[in-house]
Amino acid sequence: MRGLLGHLPGSLPEPLAPVVRSLGAFLAASLVGVVARASPQGHVAYRTSVCGVGSSALWQETRWCNGVTLDLLLGRERNTDFGVGPYAELSTAGFWDARYGGGLSALAPVTEDFPLVLSLGAFGHETDALALGASAFFGARSFNFHGAYNLAVGLYASAYRDLGAEHATLVSIGLELDGFFFAAPFLLAAGELR
Repeated sequence: MRGLLGHLPGSLPEPLAPVVRSLGAFLAASLVGVVARASPQGHVAYRTSVCGVGSSALWQETRWCNGVTLDLLLGRERNTDFGVGPYAELSTAGFWDARYGGGLSALAPVTEDFPLVLSLGAFGHETDALALGASAFFGARSFNFHGAYNLAVGLYASAYRDLGAEHATLVSIGLELDGFFFAAPFLLAAGELR
């Protein structure tokens, strides 16, 4: 793991390495039994939001945040099942503060087609501070009975807190759009060319 972290562009802050190793071990141990019985459902989405950053106060400056998130939910066989699995995220706060990390997501079926997905993870970013983050998604996301890709569109809210000396925060509320909607025109064009 140490060799891998040293080769990443902008390399992760050293305090993040033990967190990533621990998180990986936890995910592997907790998901072994779940993988055996159900179909994995993957998902990639674009997130855009209004976000607030601050250090002495929660929201001192307003920015426009954007990012890409992906997850893999395990343990589901139908819309009414709970799911759990890893997720990863790459985002920016105002186009300069790149954040990267991941953790664990859990899906709770509020209704058959509108679940609540809660995520918790560890992140690094441009200021070389380790941060903890959490997000909540609510929207359309039903189980795909015909494939492994899971479409989703909805609202999300997230919060991050740096563990460094400044204890900076980032809070955002926005829209999550499935990556399929961005890929569809290219997929249709490729189909027409055949």
